[in-house]
Amino acid sequence: MHEPYDFGIILRDLRKSKGYTQKRLADMLGLSVTAVSKYEINQSSPPLETLRAISNIFNVSIDELLGTEQRGKLSTTGLSEEQTDIVRKLIASFRNNSSKNKKLSPESCQLLGKIVEELSK
Repeated sequence: MHEPYDFGIILRDLRKSKGYTQKRLADMLGLSVTAVSKYEINQSSPPLETLRAISNIFNVSIDELLGTEQRGKLSTTGLSEEQTDIVRKLIASFRNNSSKNKKLSPESCQLLGKIVEELSK
């Protein structure tokens, strides 16, 4: 585990978890490899716009990047209202499924079918 506010380690761990090189991340952010390297060794801190871009790339909150929040988030950015509603219902279905077996409930299967249908449009 890393220190609560060790942005550099958090960024490096996220980057490696996706299999990105520093160069690839730098290209995605429109930065130099040196800038990404400096962020990872805490020699420099990114501006807010760069933090926003990093949070979008890794689908984490800025709070998570800064080490102040450890809860996972699910971004629905880019989804239609209908798609977002389907995802929310599926999450609720999984949370409400009190059985310990690994089988999906009929409701979950129906929601997954809707997701596949939406994605194939």
